[in-house]
Amino acid sequence: MTAAHIGSRGRGVGRSSGHHGELLQGRFRCRVAGECPGLVTVPIGTVGSVAVFTPDASGAVRARSTVGAHDLVKARRAAAATLAHLRAHGVLGYTGGELRVTRTAAVGLGLGSSTADVLAAVRAVADCADAELDAGTVARLAVAAEGASDPLWADRPILFAHRHGHVIEELGEALPPMHLVRCVLGGPVETLALRPTGTGDVAEYEVLRALLRRAVAAGDAAGVAAVATRSAVLNQSRHYKPGLERLIAAAEHGGALGVQVAHSGNVAGLLFERGHPRERLRRACSRVRAEGFRVAEDPIAIGRAA
Repeated sequence: MTAAHIGSRGRGVGRSSGHHGELLQGRFRCRVAGECPGLVTVPIGTVGSVAVFTPDASGAVRARSTVGAHDLVKARRAAAATLAHLRAHGVLGYTGGELRVTRTAAVGLGLGSSTADVLAAVRAVADCADAELDAGTVARLAVAAEGASDPLWADRPILFAHRHGHVIEELGEALPPMHLVRCVLGGPVETLALRPTGTGDVAEYEVLRALLRRAVAAGDAAGVAAVATRSAVLNQSRHYKPGLERLIAAAEHGGALGVQVAHSGNVAGLLFERGHPRERLRRACSRVRAEGFRVAEDPIAIGRAA
């Protein structure tokens, strides 16, 4: 039984943060499928979605959004699946309802807008039943709705099989403290239109997995950034980002630890030690900006105590 509490309180509200791409994405060995695509996301609290679900007896879920209902197909599918799941467990008697979603993440840039919508929808439906769903159920509902889903429900860094819906490995308690400065390297992307992984073979991605595991355990921000930079380069064969090589060079010259990207989007992040002097950080960003890149003014704290 995945619902810890049984009841109904009418309208439900669900929230989910977005993310800023990944530290690592590729193909990995796993106990469930032998080998499968997996990723490690970079959750951030500055973007995300809020969903409100009002249940009724209409027999269908209707979706409304500040950005138009046409792009809420996945969120509506997730809400309907969650409703069916709760009905199957005798938790909720309603057959339909209205889903409203408010989003602060741009679509197609790799900020997790679709997953944030989906998770907010799942949580809103569960909330209207005063039910708590375990992480495995939430992951399965999200992947079924999206086809590929980010583990934004996780409270620690994990390697997640985003097309299969299971955790490949828990990597530790938290990422080391870092600052991320946002950049943009192109326009919107349709995730499911891309190949699952880049050119690196399983052995190479397994090396990066081991390096990331050790870096997280040691609190080694430079080690984490090195893995992220290599993963970004390997991903160029899957989704080419014009200027990535120049961005990496400019970041290195500016004192950044490395670069991370949205492997299925077009945002990138410069990674710095959390204690990197602000004036030096600003000069580094100015250097990257002078190379023609769009760079945010303020850094985002990620990792431990972010």
